[in-house]
Formats: sequence, structure tokens, C-alpha cells
Amino acid sequence: MNVAQRKEAHELRKTLKPLMEKRRRARINESLNHLKTLILPLVGKDASRYSKLEKADILEMTVRFLRDLPSTSFKGQTGSYKEGYKACLQRISAILPQSNLETETRQRVNEFIQHSMVSATSSCQNCCAQNSRMISQMHQRLVSLRNSNSATENHSISTASAPSQPQPVPQAAVDMWRPW
Repeated sequence: MNVAQRKEAHELRKTLKPLMEKRRRARINESLNHLKTLILPLVGKDASRYSKLEKADILEMTVRFLRDLPSTSFKGQTGSYKEGYKACLQRISAILPQSNLETETRQRVNEFIQHSMVSATSSCQNCCAQNSRMISQMHQRLVSLRNSNSATENHSISTASAPSQPQPVPQAAVDMWRPW
């Protein structure tokens, strides 16, 4: 490499460094804003009252929330599964009122949660089998909602493109409930 090429490379690095730093800061800020939208409902805070939180406050709230989570010790797969399933249902029921779902959908999800809580407390051994029909219906509904949302977005972006058709869901994926 000659002197001119090294000088040119050095100048290029000098001009690109501020741009890379700006992108890095933008990613950090975007992630912190996303973390804020996730953590505020979990700690029971109203997002409208906390629109101007400092970055340190968001991180402290997250650390406090994670620290306060009960640590789980191994109690066997069934007990652990049952506790996790119930904790997940409780979290969803706590977040559900703040969601932007339609009232009918929110009521159906709430009914499912109530039904599942009863099933989980009485006997969770076969909760997958007991709820598989309801879960597959909810899964199909969510897939169709997601596809209709993406079709609406695609239609608004370009009226020339045709809206996407709902993708067929494999039967194995519909019948199998996964906790994640």
C-alpha cells in the first residue's frame, strides 16, 4: 500500500466513524425504548405517565423486576411445567387489559386463561390434550390476523401488489402446544 492509499483509507475511516457511532447510538436508543414498552406494563406502571424516562431509570426498573422474579428450583418436570404455565397465564392476564386487542378477542383470550387456570390447578398432567383444540383455534386465528395485518400493510404500501393469502398451517404445528 502506498502513502496515498493509506491516507485515503485513513480519511475514509475518519468519515465513517461518526456514522457508525450514530447508528450504534440509534440502536441502543431503539432497544431502550422497546425495553421501556415491555417493562412498564410488567411493573404496573402507566406508559402515558412515564413517557420521558431516562435510560438509567429504564435499566434500573428492568434490573429490579428481574431481581424480584422468584428463582425457580428444580421440582420435577411436571411441577415446573405447571408452575411455568400458571405464571405465563397470570402474566398474560395482567398485560391483557393494556393490549390493543379488540374487546371480543380480549374476552376470548381471558376466557381461555380462566379455563386454563382451572385446568392447571386441578390436573395439569393432560393440559396439552385438554386444551389442544382451543389452542389450535387460537393459533389459527392469530395466524389469520397476522396475515391480514401484513396484507393490509402490503396493500397500503403498494396498491399494485396483491394481498398475501393466509399460509396453510401444518397439522403437526397446530396440534402441538409449545410454552414459548
